[in-house]
Amino acid sequence: MVLQHKRAWLIWAIAAGFYSYGFFHRVAPSVIVDDLMLAFALDATLLGTLSATYFYTYAALQVPLGILIDRYGARAILTGGAVTAALGGILFAVATGLWSALIARALIGGGVAVGYIGTLKLVGAWFPLQRFGLLAGLTLAAGTAGAIGAQVPLSLVAASFGWRPTLLAVGLAGLALALLVVTVVRDRPPVPQAEAATAAGAMLSGGPSAKASATPVPGLSAILARPETWLLVTVAGLTGAPILAFAGLWGVPYFVQVHGLERTTAAALTSLMLVAWAIGGPALGTLADRVGNRARLILVIAGLNALLWLPFALYPTLPLAFALPLMLALGLGGGAMIIAFAIVRTVFGTAASGRAFGIVNTSVLLFGAAAQTIFGILLDWRWTGGVVDGKRVYDASAYAAGFVVFSLAAAAVVAAGIALARVETQHKRVGNP
Repeated sequence: MVLQHKRAWLIWAIAAGFYSYGFFHRVAPSVIVDDLMLAFALDATLLGTLSATYFYTYAALQVPLGILIDRYGARAILTGGAVTAALGGILFAVATGLWSALIARALIGGGVAVGYIGTLKLVGAWFPLQRFGLLAGLTLAAGTAGAIGAQVPLSLVAASFGWRPTLLAVGLAGLALALLVVTVVRDRPPVPQAEAATAAGAMLSGGPSAKASATPVPGLSAILARPETWLLVTVAGLTGAPILAFAGLWGVPYFVQVHGLERTTAAALTSLMLVAWAIGGPALGTLADRVGNRARLILVIAGLNALLWLPFALYPTLPLAFALPLMLALGLGGGAMIIAFAIVRTVFGTAASGRAFGIVNTSVLLFGAAAQTIFGILLDWRWTGGVVDGKRVYDASAYAAGFVVFSLAAAAVVAAGIALARVETQHKRVGNP
């Protein structure tokens, strides 16, 4: 059992490492913007399209990949994803034009799309249910570490060796990850003989194991038809959206334009929210594993998040001495997104978890992208005409409108959490896994 326990952690580390690899690719373009614009003759719109291609294929493949994982196992799909992402990374490093670069980014996004849901599928098979929240949070932390690695470290290496050789090496590293997955990762632990005998006896006598094995795996349409699916989509998507919108895009210009900071300083401050998010995921996941009703924990944290966004909405020029602690607290609170994935495992069990994880994870990406767009629309709506060096400049009141949306998103999570708490209680009463 000790050896199996160690192997479980090794398998998780390899799968989470691939998720981190995908997160690295997600934010890598942000530190080589000038190089990409020069190499492919891009304006800002085309550059945004090139970067976003990753997200489009990533989001589009979540549900299909979840179905494939449930059918063929995480090991096979993770291996294929790593090879696809590696080939995309290599193609991007040698691309000579926009179209080849777009295809490369699409391959990268499609390849790494399996990272998170594949890792969670393995966690569900190799670890006890009561540790699922912790492992889901640690997986998010691993991904955030990849994003941090694609900031200052990537910038320094690319400046020393050039962006093409650097990303070529990153692409080749993906092939090494594929080799690790195929040689080390297994979809499930071997069943001990005693356990197998017990299960066989239960099946012959019509006991619980026989009933469980006879229960059909719900299909995609059946999962989508269940109201708890949409409650989980709302909770996960709207909990993660403000973090992805602020730390992923609008935080740096906010600190530059409202607080007058240098861009590098603003980027460093914004990255602190990602660090807090990485800490909040496993911390809140562990807490969720220990509480009786995890949905109630979500609604409490969401209520706090709604209140913590209000000072930014009401006083967008909030002094940094107050803004930074609030931002860190909101980053920690954003980690509550992980609790939704733990509830998915409880509600849908192991057999259908790949499909369910895919549906819920799609919401995180789509809601995050939508939040970035809505925030930008509100900035343009409140724009007063300021322009510096040909670029629009937005005042504090414009940003305040976006912060109101973040607070409303958290309030919507509270409402969904109330309904989800009732659902989770019902599932525990009937003894669902």
